[in-house]
Amino acid sequence: MKNRPLRTAVTVFLVLVMILNVSLPAFGTVETPELSTDSVTLLSPGDLNADGKVDLSDVVMLLRHVLFPELYPLPGSNTAEDRYVYKHVVILGVDGGGAFFEQADTPNLDRIFENGSVTYEAQCMYPSISAQCWGSMLHGVLPDYHGLPNGSDAPYPSDSIFPSIFRVVREADPSCSLASFNNWTEINRTILEDGLGIYMDSGSDGVETDKIVAYLEYNQPKLMFVQFDSPDVAGAKGWGSQYYLDTMHTVDSYIGRIYDKMVETGMMEDTLLIVAPDHGGTYLVQPDGTVTGGHGGKSPSEMTIMIAVTGKTVLKGRMGEADTRDIASIVLYALGLDQPDTYTGRIPDGVFPGVEGMERPVYTPPHVIRYAHEGEPTPADGSGKTLFDYVDRNSVAMYMPLDGNVHDAVGTYTVSPAGSLSFTDGYYGQGVSVAEGSIMTGFSPGTSSFSVSCWINITIYDSDPSIFGNKLWTSGYNRGFVVAYRGKDIKFNLGDGSRRMDVSFDLPSDPFKNGWMPLIFVVDREAGTVGMSVDFGALQVYEIPDEMKNVSFSTPYGMNFGQDGTGVYPVQMPASLDELVIYSRALTSADIAGLKAYYQGDRAN
Repeated sequence: MKNRPLRTAVTVFLVLVMILNVSLPAFGTVETPELSTDSVTLLSPGDLNADGKVDLSDVVMLLRHVLFPELYPLPGSNTAEDRYVYKHVVILGVDGGGAFFEQADTPNLDRIFENGSVTYEAQCMYPSISAQCWGSMLHGVLPDYHGLPNGSDAPYPSDSIFPSIFRVVREADPSCSLASFNNWTEINRTILEDGLGIYMDSGSDGVETDKIVAYLEYNQPKLMFVQFDSPDVAGAKGWGSQYYLDTMHTVDSYIGRIYDKMVETGMMEDTLLIVAPDHGGTYLVQPDGTVTGGHGGKSPSEMTIMIAVTGKTVLKGRMGEADTRDIASIVLYALGLDQPDTYTGRIPDGVFPGVEGMERPVYTPPHVIRYAHEGEPTPADGSGKTLFDYVDRNSVAMYMPLDGNVHDAVGTYTVSPAGSLSFTDGYYGQGVSVAEGSIMTGFSPGTSSFSVSCWINITIYDSDPSIFGNKLWTSGYNRGFVVAYRGKDIKFNLGDGSRRMDVSFDLPSDPFKNGWMPLIFVVDREAGTVGMSVDFGALQVYEIPDEMKNVSFSTPYGMNFGQDGTGVYPVQMPASLDELVIYSRALTSADIAGLKAYYQGDRAN
């Protein structure tokens, strides 16, 4: 309080300066000149609230800042100490929206973001799939790290080193209100962590809009996320088709209603609003003339998206280079929070005054090795330490040590390399990378019990590639089976042409960061079960449905490692394999203990 006389004098002087800077009515207001779309709008001197004129509201804003600088920072202050902090951030996500907002009739988006920062050239994540992209938007990292797949059932780990923006906000402000409204229920169930006290609701786009408007009548959450799903559904008739564009127009009306409610309640006065999709999609004309669409690939129409941001300190014009991860960075910056060191997004150019789009931070996760290559060769015959000293040789149908070749060491089957294989350090001796190839075998299980054991070193997560299988993996209904990697789990699928069975086996968190991992897969036809052991643990067992218990596991293709049965599935398995073993019976817990002793006993000691 010692400086109150000096502060008062300074305040009076500044107010007089600003009053003198206000033009007389004959001269109108101070207009902000229009710049090209490649530039941003500059504020006139004294125009603190960025409304294009200098008037009494700017005087009030300056007075509040001078008297109470901690409570009322000026907009555009962009150091960590005094940057403007918004009270609210709202993300309106449009599933499958891509960059097609530019083609659609969107009068509400046009008016809302007239003075905002917008790009139609941002890039989504690869693969261009919902869970991967929404996960990156909400967790600030690539899909390789958050590991979220479509179809997961488990909540996101609450102790992950890649927390969601909701968790970051909650830990910084335990008493604030948070909300998430979605059509696609997996966002609330599996992409966000449990226990954060988020108000959650799910339903169709129109119904959820009604609920959001009702919720905002009495609530002003610090962070709110909304997901509209209908454009993604409409994309099945072609992204960019008239049906799709009409659906985008309808979603635009929902966005307009939410925005108008925030204006009506005064919430928009201190809200940063973001509209962005997860991915785009394709427009395909089938031979019969039918138009269809899809997503998941790398084509520009799938990968290119719009990101639009508006708020009292947001610059007007074109946003610089951006991708989905950057949205998490924008959100936390606006709320005055530092992003976690594990995040790899950053604020693009052209969003906030004085904030330049720097290089994205690089995060290298700790490489926690459970099992590492130590330069040991595969134990030689007669050493007393071979595989067959721990597992009955008569039950081994095929054994590939993969030491420089893909030959079957027991000589039962002919094995063929496909694509481009490269040999690397394995668990024992060498292993083989199947990132650009696969190993094709003639093994066909039919209706007999069988098992597979192998070591796998996964490098990244990319959709649902086949670790091994013998079916065409374009549909789960196709005849045959596949064991596919999905980031947080491994999926087993069995089809007979018209029916299918799908189950998931849990994995340790972040398995691709942990070096070599042993997998044991067991099909027990007598018990009518399938099971999997990870890290030599107990089998996770599922029953085969009664209607499929007699289904043959055989197809015209043999079992293929690193690919589906055809060898042409478009998503390759990004991993190295070693010690591929196929058994002609269902392995037991005693067999798993024997394999653990073989692979881990001496080395662990």
